[in-house]
Amino acid sequence: MTWQEKVKQLMDAKGITQKKLSQLSGITEASVSRYLKGDRTARLDIIINFAKALDVTTEYLLNDDDQTDIKPYTEIATAIARNGNSLTAEEKNKLIALILGNGD
Repeated sequence: MTWQEKVKQLMDAKGITQKKLSQLSGITEASVSRYLKGDRTARLDIIINFAKALDVTTEYLLNDDDQTDIKPYTEIATAIARNGNSLTAEEKNKLIALILGNGD
C-alpha cells in the first residue's frame, strides 16, 4: 500500500475531507490533491505534515508492507508524545497502566 493510499484510508476512517486535511497540514488544497493523486512528488516535510495532521507516524505512512491496520499503541504513543507536557505524572502512569492492561 502506498503512502497516498494510507492517507486516503485514514481520511475515510476519520471522516476528513481534502479541505480539512489541507487546513490540518498547512498544505494548500490543490497541492493535497496533487500529492494524493501522485501528480506531484512529496518531500519528506510534506509527509511529516500529513502524518501529524492524521495522528500517525511517518514510519506508518512510509512503511511499504501490506499491513493496513493502524496500531493502537502507536496512536497512543503519538498522542502521549504530543501532549506529554500537559499530562501530570499520575495521568501518564494511568495511561501506561491502561496500555499494559493493568488499568481499572
